[in-house]
Amino acid sequence: MNVENPAGPRCPEPAGPFARPARTVVDQVAAGERCEWLLQRTLDAVRPALSWRYAAPRAGARLPPPGCGPADGGVQWYVGRGRDIVTIISGARRGELPAMVEAGWRRRGWTITSVNACRELPGVAAVTPDGYRLALEFGVLGEARLTATSPGVARSEPVRCAPGGPEVPYAVGGSAALPEIRCPFWSALG
Repeated sequence: MNVENPAGPRCPEPAGPFARPARTVVDQVAAGERCEWLLQRTLDAVRPALSWRYAAPRAGARLPPPGCGPADGGVQWYVGRGRDIVTIISGARRGELPAMVEAGWRRRGWTITSVNACRELPGVAAVTPDGYRLALEFGVLGEARLTATSPGVARSEPVRCAPGGPEVPYAVGGSAALPEIRCPFWSALG
């Protein structure tokens, strides 16, 4: 028995950019709205503007590591939102988009957690001070996806669209939509 902690061993708290912010109760709906806001601010900083469409939203339970449990004793939930970039981004311009996105994230004070400088498949990832994770990744066919994932949040009931509400076409399957729209800047070969 651990004298300092009769409940047993403690799991270490993450430090640095992965440290948990002060706990406020956020549910999946609010987290989804925050993800949407983060994605839109990221895309608004890209010039010239890109064409995009919604990626299928994600949600689920985030399990604690073995032997650890969340401080409140319950399961933590997450949500994820994404944007499939449908502008054709040439190989010559592929490195410019992650660099532009990274610069915008740094200006906002977000911590860059990884950079993939690979010429064919560049990417960048960051975490916000409130624990949301963002990533821009390219696929082997030139497809690009921007994603935002929430930290652990409280579960909420699914939100249903009103009958006759807007239908949002999502990419089929787990990969990003293939690019199909040409842009004089982003699609340029040289």
